[in-house]
Amino acid sequence: MCNTNMSVPTDGAVTTSQIPASEQETLVRPKPLLLKLLKSVGAQKDTYTMKEVLFYLGQYIMCKEAKEKE
Repeated sequence: MCNTNMSVPTDGAVTTSQIPASEQETLVRPKPLLLKLLKSVGAQKDTYTMKEVLFYLGQYIMCKEAKEKE
């Protein structure tokens, strides 16, 4: 499993500054397929802020790229 520490640097990733502050704090409930993807990299809840969703998506992408290089 890849590192899912939320303090991991996100060089080159989408930043939360691109999402309005009001939307960053809004809780969203991902559809089942996205929720499965988020949980595959360590997410443990059913509702998330947009910041959390972007973080876990970034983790998924980094893990996928790392596995492809192996």
